[in-house]
Amino acid sequence: MKQVRLISAIFVAAAILLAAHSFHNEYAELPVASRWIRTVGYGLGPWLCAFAFAGAKMCFQILLRKETTGFRNTFTWVTGVVIGLMIFTKIIV
Repeated sequence: MKQVRLISAIFVAAAILLAAHSFHNEYAELPVASRWIRTVGYGLGPWLCAFAFAGAKMCFQILLRKETTGFRNTFTWVTGVVIGLMIFTKIIV
Protein backbone atom coordinates (compact mmCIF):
# COMPACT_ATOMS: atom_id res chain seq x y z
CA MET A 1 0.00 0.00 0.00
CA LYS A 2 1.38 3.37 -1.00
CA GLN A 3 1.82 5.83 1.84
CA VAL A 4 0.75 9.46 1.70
CA ARG A 5 3.49 11.92 2.52
CA LEU A 6 2.99 13.94 5.69
CA ILE A 7 3.00 17.31 3.92
CA SER A 8 0.30 16.10 1.52
CA ALA A 9 -1.83 14.92 4.44
CA ILE A 10 -1.43 18.31 6.11
CA PHE A 11 -2.47 20.09 2.90
CA VAL A 12 -5.54 17.86 2.54
CA ALA A 13 -6.56 18.50 6.15
CA ALA A 14 -6.03 22.25 5.74
CA ALA A 15 -8.11 22.34 2.55
CA ILE A 16 -10.94 20.43 4.25
CA LEU A 17 -10.87 22.74 7.27
CA LEU A 18 -10.85 25.84 5.08
CA ALA A 19 -13.78 24.51 3.06
CA ALA A 20 -15.73 23.66 6.23
CA HIS A 21 -15.05 27.14 7.60
CA SER A 22 -16.37 28.71 4.40
CA PHE A 23 -19.42 26.43 4.43
CA HIS A 24 -20.44 27.54 7.92
CA ASN A 25 -19.39 31.20 7.82
CA GLU A 26 -19.10 32.73 4.36
CA TYR A 27 -21.83 30.77 2.57
CA ALA A 28 -24.27 30.56 5.51
CA GLU A 29 -26.93 32.75 3.88
CA LEU A 30 -27.12 30.63 0.70
CA PRO A 31 -29.39 27.62 0.16
CA VAL A 32 -27.81 24.29 1.12
CA ALA A 33 -27.39 23.00 -2.46
CA SER A 34 -25.60 26.18 -3.52
CA ARG A 35 -23.47 26.11 -0.37
CA TRP A 36 -22.23 22.60 -1.17
CA ILE A 37 -21.32 23.48 -4.75
CA ARG A 38 -19.36 26.55 -3.69
CA THR A 39 -17.69 24.69 -0.82
CA VAL A 40 -16.51 21.85 -3.05
CA GLY A 41 -15.18 24.38 -5.56
CA TYR A 42 -13.41 26.26 -2.79
CA GLY A 43 -11.91 23.06 -1.37
CA LEU A 44 -10.66 21.90 -4.77
CA GLY A 45 -9.26 25.33 -5.65
CA PRO A 46 -5.69 24.80 -4.37
CA TRP A 47 -5.41 21.43 -6.12
CA LEU A 48 -6.72 22.78 -9.42
CA CYS A 49 -4.36 25.76 -9.31
CA ALA A 50 -1.42 23.51 -8.48
CA PHE A 51 -2.30 21.05 -11.24
CA ALA A 52 -2.56 23.85 -13.81
CA PHE A 53 0.71 25.47 -12.76
CA ALA A 54 2.65 22.21 -12.49
CA GLY A 55 1.25 21.01 -15.81
CA ALA A 56 2.27 24.21 -17.57
CA LYS A 57 5.74 24.04 -16.01
CA MET A 58 6.15 20.45 -17.14
CA CYS A 59 5.05 21.32 -20.69
CA PHE A 60 7.63 24.09 -20.89
CA GLN A 61 10.33 21.84 -19.41
CA ILE A 62 9.61 19.14 -21.95
CA LEU A 63 9.60 21.65 -24.82
CA LEU A 64 12.69 23.59 -23.80
CA ARG A 65 14.94 21.16 -21.95
CA LYS A 66 13.48 17.72 -22.66
CA GLU A 67 13.19 17.20 -18.89
CA THR A 68 10.29 15.12 -17.56
CA THR A 69 10.86 15.30 -13.80
CA GLY A 70 9.68 17.61 -11.05
CA PHE A 71 5.89 17.52 -11.39
CA ARG A 72 5.27 16.25 -7.86
CA ASN A 73 7.60 18.78 -6.22
CA THR A 74 6.06 21.67 -8.16
CA PHE A 75 2.55 20.41 -7.42
CA THR A 76 3.29 20.20 -3.68
CA TRP A 77 5.00 23.59 -3.61
CA VAL A 78 2.18 25.40 -5.43
CA THR A 79 -0.47 23.68 -3.30
CA GLY A 80 1.30 24.87 -0.16
CA VAL A 81 1.56 28.42 -1.45
CA VAL A 82 -2.12 28.56 -2.43
CA ILE A 83 -3.29 27.06 0.88
CA GLY A 84 -1.02 29.49 2.72
CA LEU A 85 -2.58 32.39 0.85
CA MET A 86 -6.05 31.07 1.63
CA ILE A 87 -5.25 30.84 5.34
CA PHE A 88 -3.71 34.33 5.25
CA THR A 89 -6.84 35.81 3.67
CA LYS A 90 -9.07 34.03 6.22
CA ILE A 91 -7.03 35.61 9.03
CA ILE A 92 -7.10 39.09 7.50
CA VAL A 93 -10.79 39.13 6.55
